[in-house]
Amino acid sequence: MKNLSVKGYKKNSPDKDRPYNVIPSGEITMKNVEFPVLGIDNLGYSIKMQQGMDYSFPGDTVLEIPVKKSTIYNRIFKK
Repeated sequence: MKNLSVKGYKKNSPDKDRPYNVIPSGEITMKNVEFPVLGIDNLGYSIKMQQGMDYSFPGDTVLEIPVKKSTIYNRIFKK
């Protein structure tokens, strides 16, 4: 699977600068993440996750897309 990550967008993650990450779990922590992240699981559930919070998704894989300036999220949803 492309862009598979276990550390996601945490400050110390080697994957923090990717345009998206795929997390092989439904349990997501946003601790040590400096910006919001859109999470979409393999069942279609989605939420804009905030820094410092923990999230449980019904699915077992989560696509993460950073929500910060000049990301694909803002190119799609912002004008």
